[in-house]
Amino acid sequence: MCHEQSLANENERNDFFGGGGGGGRKRGGRGGGNLMQGGERGPRDRNPDDRLNDRVAQMSGPTFDLAPLDTAEKKFSGRARLYIGNIATESTEEEIHDLFKNYGETNELFVNKEKNFGFIKMDFNVNAEKAKRELDGSLFKGRMLKIRFAPNGSSVKVRNLPPFVSNELLYFAFSAFGEIERCIVIVDDRGKPTGEGLVEYVRKGSATLAIRKCSDDCFFLTASLRPVIVELYDAVDEADGCPEKTMPKKNMEYTKAREIGPRFANPNSFEHEYGMRWKQLHELFAQKELALKKELDMEKEKLEAQMEYARYEHETEMLREELRAREMGRDRQKREWEMKERQAEETRQRTEEQMRRQQEEMQTRMLLQEEELRRRQQENNLFMQAHQLDDMLDQQEQAYEQPERGIFNANKINVLTDVSNPNIKNLC
Repeated sequence: MCHEQSLANENERNDFFGGGGGGGRKRGGRGGGNLMQGGERGPRDRNPDDRLNDRVAQMSGPTFDLAPLDTAEKKFSGRARLYIGNIATESTEEEIHDLFKNYGETNELFVNKEKNFGFIKMDFNVNAEKAKRELDGSLFKGRMLKIRFAPNGSSVKVRNLPPFVSNELLYFAFSAFGEIERCIVIVDDRGKPTGEGLVEYVRKGSATLAIRKCSDDCFFLTASLRPVIVELYDAVDEADGCPEKTMPKKNMEYTKAREIGPRFANPNSFEHEYGMRWKQLHELFAQKELALKKELDMEKEKLEAQMEYARYEHETEMLREELRAREMGRDRQKREWEMKERQAEETRQRTEEQMRRQQEEMQTRMLLQEEELRRRQQENNLFMQAHQLDDMLDQQEQAYEQPERGIFNANKINVLTDVSNPNIKNLC
């Protein structure tokens, strides 16, 4: 059965996702057609990693009070996909659809007639369980069918989860890589997280992208510096175990092993001696595993302590850098203020000097104007006196106009001579 499961897994990856194989095709409305046509397509001129980084950058803020997840099962999910083995070569896809449609809606049928296997999706997991339970081992076209749940190549296991990671936070973080069908954080029997989680994507490419990016880079979910470890997860169908009908009864080893049934070994017997050796070997393995686990826990605690110390040192150095930057900014601002004060003082001195020169020039102009005004007033006074003198002379000439011109001229000269004003003398 394990060999058949491995073969189915390998063939599925080769044929269903683009490899070789004869006569296989998918059918159905939901999810059918060319896989390369599904999903959202961004601008062709941008790198897909750049778009992913943009989406992750939008998530880097606080993640308080995330909305609850819708836990309802999605129709035609990967958890309802069945592997069909030992299919008769002459079987048609319509016949296979008719075989499974009694248990619910079907979709995405793939058949490889060369290797006699196929895959089909049921609408819900409960219908897939019912179809598997009732059709496994049944005869179809003269051949006994082998029905198993198909390996889900689009599922990833997330390890090294930091504390305080919920289903919602895990879904929120890993939705950056693609559409998710189911997402859970694994807990123990007490409900305490085990540090692992499962993410089931709709498409295999999303799981591949998540594995590649988380392997190449460090992807953190919280403020903790513990990067998550992402691996491909192949779910094992353990519900039915290994039934008797799958045993190779024609094998000689089977006959030899089944000759003796269950029993307790007799003390001091051959069986007891080697049985105890096997138990000692398992106890040694358990002890070494426990010691390794303790050592790993100690290393984790040591790394956590180193991480906290490094974080403290980093934050301290950042504060020092910020303080130095503030001091440099303060010194620069102080120098700018001093320079502005000097410039203001120089401007004030230049303004005062300019005002002083303007006042001196204004005083000089006022003095010159006053002297010019006095000079003009003196000239006006002289002019008025001269005019008055001329009038007096004219009046005297008119009053004493006599035939004797000589006497009048002599009197006129005497009057001019007796004038005591030096300005009149100068004017004359």
